Amino acid sequence: MSTHLETLQRFRQALHGRFRYRRDSILDLLDALSSNDRARSPVELSLNPCFRRQHGALYQAIGKAYAESEYPVCSLEAIEHGDAILATIPVPQHRPYQVFGIDETPNERLYARCLADRQTVHRSTPVSGQVPISVGHNYSILAAMPEVEAEDWPRWAIPISVERVSSHSNAIEVAQGQVGHVMRSPSASAFALKVLTVDSRYPTPAFLYGLRDAPDWLTIARLRRNRVLYAQPEVGGDTTRPRWYGARFCLNDEATWPPPGEQTTLCLLPSQPSAPVLQVRRWSNLLMRGTRDCPMHQYPFDVVQIQRLDEAGLPQGQALWLLVWGAQRQSLSLDDVQQAYRQRFNLEHFLGFAKPNLLLTAFQTCDVTHEIHWLRLACIAYSQLWLARRLVDALPLPWQRYLPQARTRRLTPRQVQRGFATLMAQMGSPAAPPKPRGISPGRAIGTRLTRRAPCPIVKFHPPSKRCRCKKSQDAA
Repeated sequence: MSTHLETLQRFRQALHGRFRYRRDSILDLLDALSSNDRARSPVELSLNPCFRRQHGALYQAIGKAYAESEYPVCSLEAIEHGDAILATIPVPQHRPYQVFGIDETPNERLYARCLADRQTVHRSTPVSGQVPISVGHNYSILAAMPEVEAEDWPRWAIPISVERVSSHSNAIEVAQGQVGHVMRSPSASAFALKVLTVDSRYPTPAFLYGLRDAPDWLTIARLRRNRVLYAQPEVGGDTTRPRWYGARFCLNDEATWPPPGEQTTLCLLPSQPSAPVLQVRRWSNLLMRGTRDCPMHQYPFDVVQIQRLDEAGLPQGQALWLLVWGAQRQSLSLDDVQQAYRQRFNLEHFLGFAKPNLLLTAFQTCDVTHEIHWLRLACIAYSQLWLARRLVDALPLPWQRYLPQARTRRLTPRQVQRGFATLMAQMGSPAAPPKPRGISPGRAIGTRLTRRAPCPIVKFHPPSKRCRCKKSQDAA
């Protein structure tokens, strides 16, 4: 208990000293977010007892959070050079690697006409027939999945980097920059092996080729079932230029699969007789088509197939295909590969909690910079909840007090959030109390505010055939 308390106190001290402006207001805002119980908009956080200032100070804190910052991500600098959030993640004891996950999430801003660089984003809808799109911004979140302990809730995903995907970039470029920041972090050197888990959008030559010079990083990515890979080419046979690719390996055509190099059967819950059984197979040293800038024929990888079996041992449902990329990919067993990729879904739990309870996408502003600041502050508040998971008491709701979950110490983020205000009242805050300065004089008489100009929505449309013909005629 004392170790967790000291870790939280050091983190808060480093957090308080990291910000250049409005540091007291920012720390109060983070405490109000971490103990939020009823606010549904950022301005309502000024009514939280942990926020000891007026609502005007809340918006000033958001605007000055990362002003003139040398590190424009939420992985804040610790006392010297290590990242404060990444430094709080313990080194895994029961596995030889640390799992990271990266994903993209939309921030819908459909009615923000004066917000710059809005583009089409994905919008989940349960209604069939509706187009699942909206207008807003996309954000790329890189998170670390700490090792699951018996006393902890098993779905924690600690965000360590948040970046906006602008219309002039894409998710691949932004993700490469985030991973590069973690590679240069001194705190990441404590992990001997890092495993990055990503979705099917990322296993492209542009993304994987950028990680070729990281010997202590592995990438586990889901592959679409229509991907076509290639085996190693046969050596010799003719005097022409050596072939780069061998026989085709189509994921949706079993006739093109050679015998797997490794195969095993795993039970997800060995203690339960009715637990799902998985058949896992591995093919080593496969290749994918590259480009002139990304010669992928020089970098082989492994492919793992995970198929669920029914009680009779027959395949059930669609198979899951995973790509394992990296120099040390053979050091991971088949069980390690499937367990590491399963932890990627912890990011979904983080987003499902942070959006309604930490107001991750609830800040309505016309300033893109302030929007980015708000998302990063919400992610830091989630990190505070993770550090306080062993220090708060369980406060179940009246209809939850007799449930089996209420009698354990495996507190969910929502349960930690309910008891965070009591913990802050006992532990105190490094932020100084506010100093009332009287009534502000306000704007000068005769001041006229400039009306914001609406910003157009960025649309990605290929040129029509008529435009292409006209351009070719003009060029001729």
